[in-house]
Amino acid sequence: MKFPFLASFLIFIVALRIAIGRSRRKDKNADKEFWQRENDANNVRRKPLDDVEYIHIPLDSLPTDILKDDETVSDCVRQLEELSEEKIINLTGMTNTDLKLKYGVANLPFLTECDDRFTTLVQTLQKWADYLWEKGLEEPAVTIMEYEVKIRADIGSAYRKLAAYYKRHDESAKIDNLIAVAETLNTATQKSILRSLKGEE
Repeated sequence: MKFPFLASFLIFIVALRIAIGRSRRKDKNADKEFWQRENDANNVRRKPLDDVEYIHIPLDSLPTDILKDDETVSDCVRQLEELSEEKIINLTGMTNTDLKLKYGVANLPFLTECDDRFTTLVQTLQKWADYLWEKGLEEPAVTIMEYEVKIRADIGSAYRKLAAYYKRHDESAKIDNLIAVAETLNTATQKSILRSLKGEE
């Protein structure tokens, strides 16, 4: 009885060592590829930003008159007014290496600032929308969240609340549109958003 057990144990040890060796080689190759790509990126000269899509905040189309004297709302609107005077770009899903390879090292600080503003933009919009939603003002909240979807933000709660609203109002075509937009997102939250919209969670 001891010999079969010993043979199985030895086979397991050999298989484990082979698997560990493969994993280490894979990690080593991945590291090598990463640093080669990073080195290449650091040598890319400045390129024109002709294909960059700047985001313009349509303040006239957003419900800025709703609860305009409320402190939370006024803070959000003031933040959006300040952002509207700045350059904003949605670069979600792109790493610094990606940006350097595509646009050059010299453009990285500018692009990073633009992307940081995008993050502030979507966080401010969702804070505003959530506040109105909690106050029972769903229609203006929907207007805000629809703009978030238009600029391809990846705030999961916006998609879920819009889907719930559309379902209650028999607007299934708009849910299909949410799914179509979500399928284009290049973010870690994409799969979760899609599962939620498709009723898989």
